[in-house]
Amino acid sequence: MSKSIDKKVQSIIKQCESLSIDDIEKLSNYKKIQTIISRKSQGKFDIYLVLAIIFGLLSLITTGISQLGTEHFLHYAYDKIFSIDIYREECLAPKLEFLVDAFRPPTSCGICRNVDHIERISNISREEFEEKYAYTNHPVIITDAMKDWLATEKFNFKFFKRLYRANSSALRAVEEHCQFFPYKNKHEFETLGDVFDMDLERAYMIDDDYQPWYVGWSNCDYSTAYLLRQYYSRPYFLPEQSESSKLDWIFMGTPGLGAHMHIDNVDLPSWQAQIRGRKQWTLRPVPECL
Repeated sequence: MSKSIDKKVQSIIKQCESLSIDDIEKLSNYKKIQTIISRKSQGKFDIYLVLAIIFGLLSLITTGISQLGTEHFLHYAYDKIFSIDIYREECLAPKLEFLVDAFRPPTSCGICRNVDHIERISNISREEFEEKYAYTNHPVIITDAMKDWLATEKFNFKFFKRLYRANSSALRAVEEHCQFFPYKNKHEFETLGDVFDMDLERAYMIDDDYQPWYVGWSNCDYSTAYLLRQYYSRPYFLPEQSESSKLDWIFMGTPGLGAHMHIDNVDLPSWQAQIRGRKQWTLRPVPECL
């Protein structure tokens, strides 16, 4: 069987050798073969081009490091390319939320077992709160948590517009060092300053056809934090040894918009105070527990 195949192959080779270039070009599959060869050649060329670019960049980086030293080279590169001063920034690369969620350690699904409702309570002692809620991952609403808070009277759009006025240290700190989430308004609110440039008619929903908006930001400026905490105090029911974040997070907006579904992967116990208006919270188990 193999000898028969060999003879046929040898016969085909001899026929090809006897053909001229014009005869070969007349073959029905000649153009298909040429196309395949061309694609393979182009693919190889693309690979070689990418490798050459990578090699060139590595050569430039190596040369830069050898001439300036690693630290000075990084400072020079980040300053020229990203306008980042590595001596002033806490991180050289931004923290991407989807990567944080992707590499989050798995959660025990027992934390949300048998949670089928959220209690509304008041006048609870620290001891009872610690025993039932503080570390059980069971959400709860404390209806008298903001009693005697000035924030319930003073916090509104105008208050924060004055606090984060243009060129203020508070606004500058947020825009340079803190986090700002414009959510679905990202195309019109690039910074917190853009939010407070909004006209009051839209902010206070005076017109029936107002455009909805919703934003959130963290405050990492110590002087601003000191001022804000003149208007609220640590909730009375939190255990004395319970540590909270030093960051203030503020969210505000109109009906119709809100934050997307996300994982709040925080290291410390957290609480949220609804100062004004109404807000709907949707709680779901983490993906590995669905």
